[in-house]
Amino acid sequence: MTDSERIAAAIAISLAVHWLVFKGITTPSLDTGSNDMIVVDFTPPAAAVSLAAPMTLEEAGPPQESRENRADRRRQALAAYLEAVSDAVHARRMTAVGGSAIGNARISLTIDASGGFTDVHLLQSSGNAALDRDAQHAARAASGAVPRPPILGTAPLRLDLRVKYQYGL
Repeated sequence: MTDSERIAAAIAISLAVHWLVFKGITTPSLDTGSNDMIVVDFTPPAAAVSLAAPMTLEEAGPPQESRENRADRRRQALAAYLEAVSDAVHARRMTAVGGSAIGNARISLTIDASGGFTDVHLLQSSGNAALDRDAQHAARAASGAVPRPPILGTAPLRLDLRVKYQYGL
């Protein structure tokens, strides 16, 4: 289903719900008697829709976090965490290279519940064996350097990371 189809469906559903809700509401009746007094009858229809159950202040606890808000916070925490992991790996690359070292090594790793890295291996070579070895070494050295946020849970996270080298430009 495309975005425009979703929007059209949402509008159709909204219109149907509003029609059903307001169908039973009567318009105020005006009674103009001989005394020039206007009486407006605002009595609700017999089948009025209540959007919330009555609640006392004692029953109302602290506001609950919505599911969408928690998912947004989790996505933001995951993005920030993965950025920090990438920065930690890049900070541990070799700094002194003979000649020019330009390339991108793609590595794969699994992040466990404690933030440690396991199963570090090369997915795609940079074309330079020394850079490939260094990318794997940098990932192993960064293992556990970034604390894993509790909101991400304890399930292992699989990460494919491109380690970039641009020495000697």
